[in-house]
Amino acid sequence: MEKSKKNILILFLLLFSFTFVSNAQIKDVPVVKIFEKNYYKYDVRHRETLYSICKKFNVTEAEILSMNPFIINGLKANQTLMIPVKITKISNDKEIIIGKNNSKGKRKKSANIAVDMPRITLILPFTQEADAGTNDKYIEFYEGFLLAVDSLKSLGFSFEVQALESGTNTEFINNAIVTGKLKETDYCIGGVTPEQVSMLSKWAKKNQRMFIVPFSSNVSELDSNPYIVQTITPRDYMYDRLVDHIAGQLDESNIVFLNAGADNSDFQTKLIPQLKSKLGKKGIPFSEIADDEDLLDLNKVLKDTKNNYIIPSTESVNKTNQIISRLSTYQIAHPEKKISLLGQPDWQAMNKSFLKRLYELDTYIYSNFYADYQQQDVRNFQIQYTQNFGKNLLSNYPKYGMMGYDLAAYFIPRMVLEKSDSMEKALSISPLQNDFLFNAKTRTGGSYNKVFYIIHYTRNNTVELIPLK
Repeated sequence: MEKSKKNILILFLLLFSFTFVSNAQIKDVPVVKIFEKNYYKYDVRHRETLYSICKKFNVTEAEILSMNPFIINGLKANQTLMIPVKITKISNDKEIIIGKNNSKGKRKKSANIAVDMPRITLILPFTQEADAGTNDKYIEFYEGFLLAVDSLKSLGFSFEVQALESGTNTEFINNAIVTGKLKETDYCIGGVTPEQVSMLSKWAKKNQRMFIVPFSSNVSELDSNPYIVQTITPRDYMYDRLVDHIAGQLDESNIVFLNAGADNSDFQTKLIPQLKSKLGKKGIPFSEIADDEDLLDLNKVLKDTKNNYIIPSTESVNKTNQIISRLSTYQIAHPEKKISLLGQPDWQAMNKSFLKRLYELDTYIYSNFYADYQQQDVRNFQIQYTQNFGKNLLSNYPKYGMMGYDLAAYFIPRMVLEKSDSMEKALSISPLQNDFLFNAKTRTGGSYNKVFYIIHYTRNNTVELIPLK
């Protein structure tokens, strides 16, 4: 029951646009707007009680509980509460929101940031009709984004963040453009369908605003729109670099393509043919065999004198799990035949028992994303996320919370720097699972991220990270 109440609150949070305010009545407590009402976004401190918080903000317990139903089971340190901002009437019957910056025209200038406060807009594909898994991914993305926002605010950055719900069609986005909801936007992040990306691309080009595409590796408008930034490495570019790297490393290996049936994936229809062509041109021999339950055909082609590099030709999770299980068993039974395996990005989301087998099979995985869970920044993020939102990150690949965090950490300082008249260099916070190095695809087009990784799970139970750019 507590989890469902927490989810209800998160759904409410997704449907608002909010502004971090530097001159709030209660010092260092940001103010957010939810359904046209203002709330303090307050982190509970150690030993605070519901009574003391009510006194501090001059509200009742019922008012706090209405927006934070999860605290009915007890208040805990580091929980984030939404607390109503009281409204004061003045003589001319106009309302002043305590904590809201009511100055007209340009906003007040801080010590480091320009007078025009930049705005970044998130357009999230949240919809009541979507399945829970889809919504949960984008909720996590948004929550990770907010954690980076808090970190940047603590560094002295002043900016506005607007979050808009779009669903998966173009109706809401078109309405937001027509009604001027994107008028003050400097950077826009969003778009999950080609139609949404196309509409936002046209808006960005017409208004000369930056449009960041975080969920697609194939944006057709990238070639002709200089205002688009694609944060996921394009598949074609990745495959070109990956094929060159593999062919350059395996000229002394026994290469075996393990055919596990057709699935019409890009991996099967593009990468594997491209790799075979490259090996052929370089005169590097390879074998092709069909997968079978007893691995009889595989046993015939594996060699004792060379490292055997096996490339399964499927993206099917079930088939992949079966292949890994059989190969792991085979490797244990035949230690004289050293096996290496080429894996795919979502193998990183396998459970611990399968990850153990990846080490045993000396596995190489290519991926846009990699998070080192032994790194202190990553561990701190996981702790902070759990404390703030009362749940763990989803087990899927990639970690959408970290994706949101990394995008905010990279783009917000650059957005602020562009509008600053005094800052020479933007402070930054370190990425968690995704580095960025952008390259223009054409002279008149946008930019794409060149960075991706080969992740090597070694037989020594260590991980070797090989960045490719």
